[in-house]
Amino acid sequence: MIFRRLIFTFMLFYIIPLIIILISLSIIIFITIKKFPGLAAINVESIAQEKEAKVRNRIMVDRLNRIFLNLKKILSQALIPLIEILSSMGSNLYQKVKELEKESFKKQPLKIIDLNQEIKEKLESAEKYLASEELAKVEEICIAVLELDKKNLEAYEFLAEVYRRNKDYKKSRETLRYLIKLVNKSKVDIEASGLKHRLANYYANLGDIYQLEGRNNYAVVNFQKAVDLEPINPRFLDLLLKISIIIKNKNLAKQVFNDLRKADPQNQKLAELEEEIDNLPG
Repeated sequence: MIFRRLIFTFMLFYIIPLIIILISLSIIIFITIKKFPGLAAINVESIAQEKEAKVRNRIMVDRLNRIFLNLKKILSQALIPLIEILSSMGSNLYQKVKELEKESFKKQPLKIIDLNQEIKEKLESAEKYLASEELAKVEEICIAVLELDKKNLEAYEFLAEVYRRNKDYKKSRETLRYLIKLVNKSKVDIEASGLKHRLANYYANLGDIYQLEGRNNYAVVNFQKAVDLEPINPRFLDLLLKISIIIKNKNLAKQVFNDLRKADPQNQKLAELEEEIDNLPG
């Protein structure tokens, strides 16, 4: 934007006047040249009365020629300094643009740092309000964060939890599904970036919402996806095991129980869970 304004100013005060001068000079040259053939074509030799007029015409032509040469000399003398000024202005303009670009690049990282700091502070406030169950304030802060960064995962995570606590399961489910979509469509390596654990949590939390809604088959599918991502995570195994017992899938329950015993051998509920599995039909 700044560069365009500088170019416009340069053209307005320097290029356009130069073009006007050159056009005016071209018109004078064109008119003068156009008149010469007409003067030459008049045969005044055969008309005695016009001999004197011929002399006068020649004098006028010579006078026009001298005026043209003088005008050319004056214009040349005037244009040379103007061209030098324009050249200098063009060079200065170029340097100014380069300086503005450098300043822009210097300021940009600071703006990004300031923005990230603002987002960080807002999310810290949201966490405190969530701990004190001030859910409306958490939602307000998270929406403000998403206005600054529309793909901020942590803000969506807080919103999903706010909706779950408010028992607005539909909004919580939609938020978690959107989080899963964001991570799966990201072009980064989820393993190397640490997003894998986040994605597993999203599946587990989504399964929890489905279970709260009484949609146990969908809950099983999402708990299984969480376990597939982190096969030895005790929380995910525990969730999958409990839903397996609820839907009375004895084979799945036995398999998950064995994995849970290996992953968390100190779990004090293992004996109780094993008894529940044994009491399942089949």
